[in-house]
Amino acid sequence: MNQYSQPQAIMFADVSGSSALYKRLGNESAKAIIDECVQFMTALTIVHEGTLVKTIGDEIMARFDKAGQACEAAIAIQLRAIKEPHLKELGIRIGIAYGEVLITADDVFGDQVNSAACVAQIARANQIVITQATVDALSPQLRRDCQMFDRINIKGEQEETVIYRLQWEHTGNNNRATMVVPLDDITGFAEKFQLQLQLKKGTTLLLPEQTPFAIGRDLNRAQLLIESEFASREHCHIEFRRGKYVLVDHSTNGTYVYQEDQPPIYLRREELPLQGKGFIGLGQTLTGEHEWAIHFSL
Repeated sequence: MNQYSQPQAIMFADVSGSSALYKRLGNESAKAIIDECVQFMTALTIVHEGTLVKTIGDEIMARFDKAGQACEAAIAIQLRAIKEPHLKELGIRIGIAYGEVLITADDVFGDQVNSAACVAQIARANQIVITQATVDALSPQLRRDCQMFDRINIKGEQEETVIYRLQWEHTGNNNRATMVVPLDDITGFAEKFQLQLQLKKGTTLLLPEQTPFAIGRDLNRAQLLIESEFASREHCHIEFRRGKYVLVDHSTNGTYVYQEDQPPIYLRREELPLQGKGFIGLGQTLTGEHEWAIHFSL
């Protein structure tokens, strides 16, 4: 398993009050509202250069290279939420922690993950609660909006630590309201960030929150099955990173990527951002008419 350690800001954003919403509106109507919340939280994570790690029911977990990116994303999420009339009875609570974590292809592990989950649980609806290490890593402008909130024992720690509330409602943050305008049309966002994968036998439409997306010969491990003798069981996967879909090869025979007006690019234990249109061959050179040519378009 490929894994590495790196400082990251971990964010949990959770829809508060969803249980009552299900009881009041019924399953279908409530789920539609929750799904929309999860979608715009994901969208704003990506816009602020974050990586969606996973969705857990009505909650998302994301990671960012910088603490400031995570806090700006959290502010944008709260600003978006208060603009939605049908979210008035709900709220979003967010927790952020910053520090060294262990990153794998599809998850993140470490104390900071536990810390972010802990402060997210402490936060009430419409609040952003962050750790001391997060505050220390912020710009002076963002730090001015942080108010001491409590002293707690985070799980696994013996000593109390100070946690802070990021006051996103502060008048100094009004200029951030423009950051959510391009996302008022969630459908437009989905179309902009949609990746189409096409084989002769069918088409798959991929959105950022559906990655990492595995491709290979093993039905139990791959979401796109390629029954070719040249394909490895877990040949490659596609992930969404900083606004781009990236093809990551981890196969024996390598992967060939054919992009518009370019010679084929050979990858072996390497990665490549996908751009425009083209097609992919697993473990062999091939033409666009081949049965196992995976056509892609953005």
